[in-house]
Amino acid sequence: MPLGFLLVTAEPGDKVTLDEFQDWYNNEHVPLRLNHLPSFLTGARFRAADSGIPSWLAVYDIDDTATFAHESYTRLRANRSPREANLVQRLAILDRRTYEIVADSGESTLTSSYKPENPTKHVVTQWLNLPADSESDKAFEAWSAAVFRALSGVEGWVRTRTYKCIDNLKTGLRIPAGPEAQIVPKYLAVHEVLSLSVADSPGFVAGANPGSQATIEETRTWDLYRAYPCIAQGNLAV
Repeated sequence: MPLGFLLVTAEPGDKVTLDEFQDWYNNEHVPLRLNHLPSFLTGARFRAADSGIPSWLAVYDIDDTATFAHESYTRLRANRSPREANLVQRLAILDRRTYEIVADSGESTLTSSYKPENPTKHVVTQWLNLPADSESDKAFEAWSAAVFRALSGVEGWVRTRTYKCIDNLKTGLRIPAGPEAQIVPKYLAVHEVLSLSVADSPGFVAGANPGSQATIEETRTWDLYRAYPCIAQGNLAV
């Protein structure tokens, strides 16, 4: 199976303080995954660099999409601690989306992406759709290749990876009831850049959406909060 990618956006809201939110994420939620599961290859968190909501982003590279159905991972949500279960019920937004990788422009010498040694400091997330037909996946592969070619000459661009959504779930006090609230774009592009000024440059803006076939549903910009060590990287402190 292909490499997996887990993306979670969250908004603490009025019922959870930022200190409580950060303590839970840093000292319980992330360690339960990165400190114990070798299937989690990287993990990093970002804060919003724009005015959009949700204001927090977590991303994880996963060794195989089969991990999302494996008991070692699913039990973490099925058997939450009382503290986590209580906090999750009070969050304004918790938006979890799992993906399989479609294309990768390749590792860069400029950063280590989401590893704690020289991590990427800024990312741009781009959610998009293509016309709903049987060839949309092939069209997205072609779109991805065109993006890589267009961005290869943009100074300050680090790396782009594209993904197809395979599952998602939105919960939280601000999420409306009903199936419409659970609809998300099918495709995702994550662009790593050295600075957010790169994301505003004409070359990047044009290169990040070549042609007119893809419909960009949402674009967000993020600043690195923390890149975490993990058991898969062998860099956890004793």
